[in-house]
Amino acid sequence: MNAPTLRSALLFLLLSAPACRTTAPTAPAAQVPAPAADPLLQGLTQLSKADPENRVLLYAVASRHAERGEGAQALQWLQKLDALQWDHAPEPKDFKAWSATPEFREVAGRIAAREAKVFASEPAFTLSERDFIPEGIAWDSETGTFFIGSIRLRKVVAVEKDGRVRDFIPEARDGLWSVLGLKVDATRRHLWVASQAAAGGKGIAEAERGRTGLFQYDLRTGALLRKVTLDGQPGAHLLNDLAISANGDVFVTDSEAGGVRVLRAGAGSLTPLVPERTLIYPNGIALSEDGARLYVAHYTGLVRVDPASGAVTRVKAPAGATLGGVDGLSAHGSSLVAVQSGIGRGRIVRFHLGGDADQVERVEVLEGSNPLFDTPTTGTVAGGHFVYIANSYVRDVGPDGALPPLERLRPPVLLRVALGK
Repeated sequence: MNAPTLRSALLFLLLSAPACRTTAPTAPAAQVPAPAADPLLQGLTQLSKADPENRVLLYAVASRHAERGEGAQALQWLQKLDALQWDHAPEPKDFKAWSATPEFREVAGRIAAREAKVFASEPAFTLSERDFIPEGIAWDSETGTFFIGSIRLRKVVAVEKDGRVRDFIPEARDGLWSVLGLKVDATRRHLWVASQAAAGGKGIAEAERGRTGLFQYDLRTGALLRKVTLDGQPGAHLLNDLAISANGDVFVTDSEAGGVRVLRAGAGSLTPLVPERTLIYPNGIALSEDGARLYVAHYTGLVRVDPASGAVTRVKAPAGATLGGVDGLSAHGSSLVAVQSGIGRGRIVRFHLGGDADQVERVEVLEGSNPLFDTPTTGTVAGGHFVYIANSYVRDVGPDGALPPLERLRPPVLLRVALGK
């Protein structure tokens, strides 16, 4: 989702977490604002003080200082990242006007010089509508059809095996809101769509804002089979991304509430699996190929969830690597393929798990420093390839849903990279 939505969710979750209800760490008054001045910055700083080598938190604090016009403080936090040999190039959009200063360019340049420059992807296909703002993608292994959802246009298009593009769910049909995660249930021939009435959605009434739900469609006809919402639930919710088990259970991240929900096969409503406020902005979600483990990407890392009990176990990263900032997440063999775009310039990575389901042994960059990237979001494993959205422009959607002039947006490009074994 776009930056304002992520910031609001982080604020809610940080203020709800016990670690963030404590007083701010001791520091010179000129460098850390009073707690009441910026609760989000206070919470992020508190978490970072408790986990000083967490690169995601260092980046988030630097970015927040830059947003507030506090260049000196932003520089200090970026320098901490630089000292840790951080190799994920900062995204200038995360640092607002300060990104034009020599100080930012100097430290960002040093970090970017370490970034892996991997150009292994090739074009898959391109969509024509510049204001599409794609976020979710799914693949039907039976027909070879790709499905891509639009945040702005509130629709899902199908890209056939021969490259033909058609509307699978036309704009706002069935009351569809902004489209987020998509998943094909190939066994039962269904397409599941996670959707939210977001500010970025075209024509969404103010009274509907914040509603969220799952839409289930027949893959053969495109007919809506049912709609399951979180209407009436207290607090803010955002059903974001999906995973489907072999027996038809649907798992979905609830990003703004900080939990994971499940729609059990045959059930009529979503129930909590991971309690709310457990995770900071859970996003991408993937089941292991044997269905025994559910992996969930949240803002600062990765966890393994028991699909039956909801028990959560942190997945450990290799020394010097980070598993945070992931949007889309897919399983492939004994690895996870991730779109890592929440902590700087986007890249496509592969987390190799090896024999321990709770330990990433190696992080492999599949694509990095690609000039086509502009906030890549999600992808899908299609045969031996990972097909992903290269330029979503979700960071360019304003808090009121406004877009930049269309001439500044390139048509959406989808790329593919071979996965091998």
